[in-house]
Amino acid sequence: MPSFPRCLAVCLAVLCLSACAGDTAPRNGDIAGKRLSVLRYGEDNAPSHSELKKIILLPEPEHLTEWSQAGGLPHHAVQNPFIPARISEAWRENIGEGSSSDDLLIAEPVGANGVIYVMDSDAKITALAVRNGRKLWTVDPLKGSDSSDISVLGAGLALDNGILFAATGTGDVVAVDAKNGGELWRTRLPSPVRSAPAVYGGRLYVLTSDNKLTALAEDDGRILWQHYAFLESVSFLGKAAPALNDGVGVAVFASGEVLGFRPENGSILWTEALGAAKTNDAAAEINDIRARPVIFGDKVFVITSGGLLSALDLKTGGAVWEREIAGINQPWLAGNALYVMSSDGELTALEADTGRILWQNALARWKDPETRKERLFWTGPVMAGNRLLLTNSDGKAVAVSPQTGTIIGWDDIDEVGTLPPIVINDTLFFLTHNANLAAFR
Repeated sequence: MPSFPRCLAVCLAVLCLSACAGDTAPRNGDIAGKRLSVLRYGEDNAPSHSELKKIILLPEPEHLTEWSQAGGLPHHAVQNPFIPARISEAWRENIGEGSSSDDLLIAEPVGANGVIYVMDSDAKITALAVRNGRKLWTVDPLKGSDSSDISVLGAGLALDNGILFAATGTGDVVAVDAKNGGELWRTRLPSPVRSAPAVYGGRLYVLTSDNKLTALAEDDGRILWQHYAFLESVSFLGKAAPALNDGVGVAVFASGEVLGFRPENGSILWTEALGAAKTNDAAAEINDIRARPVIFGDKVFVITSGGLLSALDLKTGGAVWEREIAGINQPWLAGNALYVMSSDGELTALEADTGRILWQNALARWKDPETRKERLFWTGPVMAGNRLLLTNSDGKAVAVSPQTGTIIGWDDIDEVGTLPPIVINDTLFFLTHNANLAAFR
């Protein structure tokens, strides 16, 4: 039987996990750790001299006290949360069952009010103090149910108004009191939930395995409306949480459909089909969109696994610009710069308004470049403290300059990969596939 790290790498390839006021940090601040010496970069895609002259202005870092859902906020445009220029590991706690050949830990952490919440691969939820990692409570939302002895493939968590919402691959959507884990309500959907819940306007939104978007009431879990997208014979296991802002929601589906809708009643504003732009790889045969969409201003940014990065008009769904870039990770928007990690290991910065490429950096594709063995899979980027952070399946976190694409530092987080980091109370958190939650500040 192959080792777990190899199983995990295979699962990552198949399931495509993404799939992050006061003093400000220096723009050249680096993550604590050794200088980078093991990853190659910038050998094949160096930006032109004229492009490097352009100044990428970053928004001022903001002190975040909450990260309420996957993607941070409902619109997924967190911009530039503050962390200090130099950070080191403050604490580390194991939170339960990690990824294995049967189950994957795919639920990203959320947090607010000095507490961070995590869900392990058995769907057990743990609340920990942000300050020191002390465990406050643990609950098993599936204990005693007819789903407690099957593979649950937890889909994700979200927070709103003191309520923690958990969605699982059993079809259960459960609301618990964020203070003590006491159950408030549960709703069983007929199909497994494959996305983390998105919360907005007193409602939560989830995507199920049968390509259905469901809206539920936050107060009692009743189903408010549903949208049925076209079924697709092949799709990824995980789904992207919808993006919502200013009375508009955008959801993406396994069929390649992008839907603009009214959050209150599900009425359709527009639809757009994003087909594959590339035909020379297996991913182009899959129409599914795994990366979360990002809403900012009058645009929504969507990247497909088939090779198309698009900026769509939020009102009409019409294409503002397009680039042939494939990816499964959420793009990161900061100011007028859009950062994307492609499926072939290339980090790209673009002008959000025009789609003009500012720089590109080819990150390492193999753990051992000489033998070209053990393919590396990347998650991110997430901007924090004026630097871009990415993690790979070798358990390393890498810091990149957002102005030039230069790698400025790295650190070992675990022997296997991590989910995209999140930021709460000036603290950077990594949840690893070994179910270790590590806090850096």
